[in-house]
Amino acid sequence: MNNNANSKLLIKTYDGSLSRLKLKPKCKDSTVEFAIKYYDYDGDGALIKAKVLFHKVAAIDFEVNLFDNYIGAELSGFYEIFQEDKKKEIVEKIFSNRRDGFLYHGDYNYDPADKHDMLNWRKPVNEIYKKMEKYHLYQQQTQGGIYYILAKDYEVREKSSKKM
Repeated sequence: MNNNANSKLLIKTYDGSLSRLKLKPKCKDSTVEFAIKYYDYDGDGALIKAKVLFHKVAAIDFEVNLFDNYIGAELSGFYEIFQEDKKKEIVEKIFSNRRDGFLYHGDYNYDPADKHDMLNWRKPVNEIYKKMEKYHLYQQQTQGGIYYILAKDYEVREKSSKKM
């Protein structure tokens, strides 16, 4: 692997689609499942239907594509992103969103400078950071949107294939 690489292509899904996203939230044992279809251009050109299962998911983030075009949607496939700052960015987003959601709906005398304020409690974040090398950040861009999953590992299960 190139030490300067930002990412690595894991599955070529050029014209693939994500037909279903399934989440099983169980804190540190959460799982995410993608149901995908793509053509096997490196093999016999068959249409492959598969499930990509992510285990020990720490975070998931996605954005729905609202635009009239799909420019950049395929990006060749399913990737792993190697940049540590991108992994931390998704964790920090969750931390901030939890706090912001609480403050939006509650009448709470929040002190951003008080490290003992319950909304500033970073022990769970720091615990994830200590183990960050065990987590991988995956990205899939589809016509439907962009998906990021921070998980310990993934597996691909092919369901069926048909020749083009």
